[in-house]
Amino acid sequence: MNIPFVKGIAGAALEVIKIAKAIQTNREECDTLVERSTSLLVVILGSLAGRREDAIPNDLNGGLARLTTTFHEVLVELRIIDRRSQNWRALIYYLDNGEKLKECLAKLHWAMEEFQVTSRVDSCLKDLERHEELRKGQERLQKGQETMLESQQELLKGQVNIQESIRKGQHEALSAMKEQNTAHALFSIPSTVMPPNPKIFGRKEYIEKAVKLLHSNTGAKIVILGPGGMGKTSVALKVIYDALVVERFGDNRCWIPCEQATSVPLFVELVAKSLNLPNSSGTDRLAEIIRFLRNSKVVYILLFDNFETPWDIEGQQSNVAEVLTTISSIPTVSFIITMRGNQHPSSDTIDWTEPRLPSLSQLDLDAAEEAFVRISPNSKGDSELRTLLQKLDCMPLAITLMAKLSEAGETVGDLLEQWKSERTRLLDKPGGDRRNSIEVSIKLSLENRSVQSNPDALRLLSVLAMLPAGAATTRLSDMCPSIPGWKAALRVLRGAALVYDSADKSRIQMLSPIQSYILLHYPLRQEPLKELRAFYYKLAPRNTFGPRDSEFRDIAKELAKEETNMEAVLINALHDKDGDREEAIIISRYYSIYLFYRQPRTELIAEAVQIAKETNSPTLAACLKWHAAILRQRGRVEESGSLFVEARDQFKKVGKEAEAADCNGLIGGLLTMRGKYDEARAVLQEAVDKLLALGDVEGAAWRRRDIGVTFYHQDEYKSACSTYEQARSEFDNVGNRLGSLHCLRSLGEALRLQGDYDAAQSALEEARLGSIELGDLSGVAYALLSLGTTFAHLRNYPMSIAKLEEALTIFIQMGDTSATKVCTREIDRVRRLLAAG
Repeated sequence: MNIPFVKGIAGAALEVIKIAKAIQTNREECDTLVERSTSLLVVILGSLAGRREDAIPNDLNGGLARLTTTFHEVLVELRIIDRRSQNWRALIYYLDNGEKLKECLAKLHWAMEEFQVTSRVDSCLKDLERHEELRKGQERLQKGQETMLESQQELLKGQVNIQESIRKGQHEALSAMKEQNTAHALFSIPSTVMPPNPKIFGRKEYIEKAVKLLHSNTGAKIVILGPGGMGKTSVALKVIYDALVVERFGDNRCWIPCEQATSVPLFVELVAKSLNLPNSSGTDRLAEIIRFLRNSKVVYILLFDNFETPWDIEGQQSNVAEVLTTISSIPTVSFIITMRGNQHPSSDTIDWTEPRLPSLSQLDLDAAEEAFVRISPNSKGDSELRTLLQKLDCMPLAITLMAKLSEAGETVGDLLEQWKSERTRLLDKPGGDRRNSIEVSIKLSLENRSVQSNPDALRLLSVLAMLPAGAATTRLSDMCPSIPGWKAALRVLRGAALVYDSADKSRIQMLSPIQSYILLHYPLRQEPLKELRAFYYKLAPRNTFGPRDSEFRDIAKELAKEETNMEAVLINALHDKDGDREEAIIISRYYSIYLFYRQPRTELIAEAVQIAKETNSPTLAACLKWHAAILRQRGRVEESGSLFVEARDQFKKVGKEAEAADCNGLIGGLLTMRGKYDEARAVLQEAVDKLLALGDVEGAAWRRRDIGVTFYHQDEYKSACSTYEQARSEFDNVGNRLGSLHCLRSLGEALRLQGDYDAAQSALEEARLGSIELGDLSGVAYALLSLGTTFAHLRNYPMSIAKLEEALTIFIQMGDTSATKVCTREIDRVRRLLAAG
């Protein structure tokens, strides 16, 4: 037998049988695999016996090629299982081998169903003579014909022996071609065999709602919506396999893979095949389906999976709607639709079952972790796993693909680093489809007809992708004035599930994988990019001020939900070589000062320092100083010290003596933190004298306060108190309330250690309330810490613990690890005192 692919199928099948027989574990699955492979091979070889190579049409050859591929895929899996089942590996991989063998069985089962080998190959081949006759007739007719129209008319005559008129000939040609294609329909219509029952996580409540709708409503019509990659198909299949649904519908549960329905006739044919209707040469296939369903004495449920494909066929939506409406009119038929987006198929004649299911959203973190670990057991307990899952926004498809990379040997830490640089490219598979490539899945959503027909949709999507914290809907017109049609564009993006509303409906957000894909493939163009930067630059502070300013409080209120976006926009601007990088450096420094008082973070100021060095920015010294200050605030003393020295030298280099003296004072503060109090006091006093000589009273006040700290640490509390009072007076004289409150808090702590608890409590409470008014989170937290310790000395342990726990919450929020440890130890100490009575 010289038919192409048959030798390949036979060789692969025999090898599959040989290995399956040799595997020592999982014998039940292996025996079934041997039986199924043998049956499939016997049917194929028997059906093709005696046939010539040139008598096999291309469609049949294509089907045999796909069968060959299936056998080779199974063979690859079996070889892996065979190696795993040897010696000590057998026990470790027993369960996983069982799952993979079931997948192999399913592949062969789908292959048999797809081609319907056992019942239809013979029928197909019996039609080959007619196919050959038509082909030869077509060759004869093509010779010497004067026009293409005449050639078609003659071909029709050769096919059906009718030539009454051009109109009738065209009609018969369609019939003849349909009859010819029917012989090979099993090779062009995809399998409608129900996929296996999936294993999913975190959707229990959603599935229960869907099952209840189906079980308690006759002729239920429900739709499962959501973005691509959210697991809509898996959820729908889980519903179909639910015990209550099986009890109600039995074997009359039909899966219709609409992804293949690229035309209305093919969509209808898929429905017919799912119902196991015989092939027909009739012209009204839909009427046959309706007649079958109406005459049936049982209930059916149809799962229209990936319904967006036929629904978005250009110019055919009304025809697809008519098919759906006609089927929905049969009271014994229920159906489930899975569809990308957030909008039901618009049809006024379909009564959707209420209440409608909400769109599927991302998994919760626990379910996401469970799903990842099931695929990659070695990742269980990894300290970085939850961080990785949060980076993926707990999107099911992204989790599955990332977990498979982990299973292949990548560590979670490595994957996290790769995601930072590669983003969605990490989860792309060359030649993949929506099920195994995150980029393909997102691309399909972008090809939504409504998105493509609205030129503003992609532009707005590129704007939103720049904002990881989402955008306030009330501010979009200010963010992108060059997109006047943003409201209509936003409706389109919502409908395509490319964006979604926050829980309080105040912000538009985007899943992280979609955001990464858009940033990579659709970067924001210069005009809207300049507009977006201008919006955030306007929000940012432009003065080196702190919580003492009313302007600071106004900005803090305005930036409450924009801090993450501000950093993202600024980092983008810092690295934009075509933009104004100096302006980006200046805004980044001022914004970092704001963060110093709100929630100290180093990422932005570190980027600004790097770019300032690359561009020889005149603001480099100031950036170094604030980078050092933030590091000191977060307890990273050694790093802070080296940066203060670098900043001091840079200030001297550009002739800014006051700034250099202030850096010296800050270095003195670090010496205090390292226990070198006498050395620190000498450096600080030198800084005070220099600053006063230069007329910088405010700078001198800060350094004088630091001198008080050296006395405090040497238990010289009276000297500490007098120094704090002097520094506080200097701050009050220049109107610096923040500095005054810092001194008041330090004074309260010194009073406590002198045993004057009432005075200490009064000073600390005043400092706490003042810090709240200014928005100084750090000041609030340290005042609470001191108050908690004061109440402990007064034996008011419950109040002490309450104050300390409040302080701890703020320290954790700020990322101040050093203060967090101190506060935690103090809470433990007070709890022990409380327990001891």
